[in-house]
Amino acid sequence: MKLKDMPKIKARNPVALSPLLHKGGIHESEKPKAQHRKERKDTKKFLNKTAWL
Repeated sequence: MKLKDMPKIKARNPVALSPLLHKGGIHESEKPKAQHRKERKDTKKFLNKTAWL
């Protein structure tokens, strides 16, 4: 079984590292939609398992 490649870490814009802008660190490589996909999937699975009547 092949292991999935690790996600790439995006480099920050060097201008954004300015102390005046109060930014730094690494960017999150996932899009906001992808970040919450697992949470939405788990919620949907839980709701489908629930006996409503």
